[in-house]
Amino acid sequence: MKALLEEAQNPQTPPERLRALASRPEAEIRRAVAANPNTPEAVLWRLAVHFPEAVLGNPVLDLFLLVNANWLAELPGYARLRLLGSPEASSHFLRWAVREGDYGAVLSVLRNPQAPLELVEALTDHALPGVTEAARLHVGFESEPLEAALGWCEVDMDYLELRQMVLLGMTPAWLAPRLALEPDPSLRLALLEQADLPKAVLEAFLLDEEETVRKAARQHPATPHQTLNWVERLEAGLPVEMPLETLVQATPWVRALVARHPQTPPSLLERLTTDDDWRVRIAAAGNPGLPAAWLETLAQDGDREVRQAVAANPRCPAGLLERLLADESEEVRQAAAQNPALPSQMRWFLEQLQSHDARFSPQELQRLAALGAHTRRLALAHPLAPVQLLHHYHTDPDWLARLAVARHPHTPAATLAAMAADTDPDVRQAVAVHPFTPPESLQALAHDEQPDVRAQVAQNPQTPLPVVLQLAQDGHWRVRQAVAARPSTPAEVLYQLAQDPDRDVRQAVADHPRVPEGALRLLLEGLELQVEMGLVEFCRRAKHAEPLPPALLDRLAQGNEWARRLAALHPSTPVHTQGVLAQDPDWRVRQALASNPGVDRDLLFLLSQDPDADVRRAVLMHPQVTAEILGRLANDDPQDIRLRVAEHPLTPVPALHRLLADPDEQVRQAAQAHPRAPADLVAQYRRAEALDPGLEGRFLQQLAQQGVWGRTLAAQNPATPPSTLQDLLYDGEWTVRQALARNPALGPETLAILAQDADRDVHQAVAQHPQTPQATLGVLLRDVDENVRLAALQNPHLDPQTLAAYRTRLALAASRSPFALNRAVALAGPHIPAQELSKVRHWSAPEWLVRYAVAQNPNTPATVLERLAQDGNRLVRKKALEALGLRLDGQRP
Repeated sequence: MKALLEEAQNPQTPPERLRALASRPEAEIRRAVAANPNTPEAVLWRLAVHFPEAVLGNPVLDLFLLVNANWLAELPGYARLRLLGSPEASSHFLRWAVREGDYGAVLSVLRNPQAPLELVEALTDHALPGVTEAARLHVGFESEPLEAALGWCEVDMDYLELRQMVLLGMTPAWLAPRLALEPDPSLRLALLEQADLPKAVLEAFLLDEEETVRKAARQHPATPHQTLNWVERLEAGLPVEMPLETLVQATPWVRALVARHPQTPPSLLERLTTDDDWRVRIAAAGNPGLPAAWLETLAQDGDREVRQAVAANPRCPAGLLERLLADESEEVRQAAAQNPALPSQMRWFLEQLQSHDARFSPQELQRLAALGAHTRRLALAHPLAPVQLLHHYHTDPDWLARLAVARHPHTPAATLAAMAADTDPDVRQAVAVHPFTPPESLQALAHDEQPDVRAQVAQNPQTPLPVVLQLAQDGHWRVRQAVAARPSTPAEVLYQLAQDPDRDVRQAVADHPRVPEGALRLLLEGLELQVEMGLVEFCRRAKHAEPLPPALLDRLAQGNEWARRLAALHPSTPVHTQGVLAQDPDWRVRQALASNPGVDRDLLFLLSQDPDADVRRAVLMHPQVTAEILGRLANDDPQDIRLRVAEHPLTPVPALHRLLADPDEQVRQAAQAHPRAPADLVAQYRRAEALDPGLEGRFLQQLAQQGVWGRTLAAQNPATPPSTLQDLLYDGEWTVRQALARNPALGPETLAILAQDADRDVHQAVAQHPQTPQATLGVLLRDVDENVRLAALQNPHLDPQTLAAYRTRLALAASRSPFALNRAVALAGPHIPAQELSKVRHWSAPEWLVRYAVAQNPNTPATVLERLAQDGNRLVRKKALEALGLRLDGQRP
């Protein structure tokens, strides 16, 4: 040993020999190698982790700096952080780290008890909060209690892993206040599972922003009854002893309670009316003690619910209520109308205005228009609105007000001409169809970018013929359709549009009351019909279902889609022709046949199986629809067809049986309300929804054959026969398998099979089941999904040994986490082995909270505590000294 030590200390020892000595188990030999100037650089950095003071005292460092001015930056990170925290580190090195180093390097400087005070003081104003707090806690400054430091402690974390540790009770009491500040409500709920929470934490949770957290805090056995009583009185608006001013820095939920409380002083109420949170402003707006001036301010709030609260406030002034009656929000208007403080005359005015009562004078309409957006729209839509009022508001910022002007029958031509260039297309549409719009404005609107505006121009009887002819050539089918439907469209234009490529345009020509014979011939594509009455009369009779010879209808069914639709709609069309039309490639033809009152019943049943939903809807609406067809459509998709079947008076009972188990709730409710639905059957389904274990197995077997919803209910019911449950075990729907995994009657073998399911939600249900075998729970503890692992951890039947092993495994994994708060929780608990606490990466971590956790752990070796007793952070140093002192006295810390 002595010879090896002398060899390690000898500066003439070759580098390769020193490399070998650096791997010796004796600490003194390795320390000597770390101080030897002949040691290879890579070996030095490796030894710096355990012997930073020896490396810093090595004279070769000066040579490194001479040869390479950038050597500090090129140091391996693990070595640099360890050297920066050593008291032997030079001020040059420390200043470089503050100036050039990363976040970890700066924190390591603040771990150094010998860091220059002016350097530490400068870091108290650092841009990063974590650096600022570490600087404030340096031994060079006055002491600060742990509670205050935890309040502004800035650390990163992994919520998923942290939640597991909290649920397993691995959180030390001293860290609970810090975890209580985290924004994740699930973490705070997990914390409330612990029995030994500090009083301050429980009191804070009673005022938490999340209702679930507040509810859990109320039920916690250690929650102070006095504080709970105070919170309940605050919620009820009863007098409380604590000054409410002390709560304005609390959560928005608490500030809302203060804003609502009748005891809140006016000065504080005024402050809360400008709160950033809309819920607080709502509460203030509803406080009867709020002065009228602040109600005026809140009545202009951008949030609708704030204005609604003002409108419902019983102290709201009558003039303000009148303005709120004109609010753009219906909820606000209703609140104002229902406020007892609203003058009865104003309420009468509003009712008469909405009913367009003719007794309003121009002056009254003008006054109502000035109140606000809603009453302005009503006043502008009133039949007696004066022309001056209409013109005054034709440029109103509210497009609905301008629309009311554009639609008013008395709006003058000059006003309409000015509105033809309105920015809103709906307003321009109203101008385009108005009878007083000047021809030159209609001509301009015929070039509008919106096809709906051009279509309205085409429909206006005042549109000049040249403009109509121009629109007949429009590129959009809707505009050409409007021209074809125009009563005064010339015959030559209709003839032209009868050749249009769009079927809806051609249909509009066919439906025109003055369709020319030539246009009809084009529409029939040269179909030769031997009719004495002429095509116009023939088509008129066909459209009105007047008697026609079957031979003509048969011939009509051989034409284009328009002709075939006429034949499909006519009640006299022969059955064999209907059969051909039932196979027509055009769904509109088949839909027309399904609407034919004379359609053959067999064909109606065939059409109920049509691939097009609109055809099946037409069948459902047919007056001759049969119970057999309704029974078939009870399985249809989409949902609206099944809903109509559930509402149809002829729907048979077997179909209602299926609809009672429909996946859609609206369909099920309609089936339950059907007069033909057996009352006992409806009662059974309601019991099934309640998972009544008293249901008969036969009914549950039938339920398991009634679709996804029925299978889901059967899968959850403990009375379902085992053979049926076995069938559901391999159901194609994961929701059914998940429901099965929740069945309290399920055996361990079946749960073990479900634990291998492909769906994570099924795994989670298995993890929560009280009958899940211990071995299966152990497998689920290693599931890739966090929620599955959490569910398994919370299973009250989890084997204590499995739980203890998992707790240790979790603590070890968290102690190596890249997140500081996770490491702190893991290292502070008794589940971490002492050997792990001895590792340098823990007690020399840059984050002070991690080092404090090591100092706090009762299993931390004395040698580690002695190092921490020299730490640059005063809280870490204090805790380590306390622990050492207790051990000297023969006590446990």
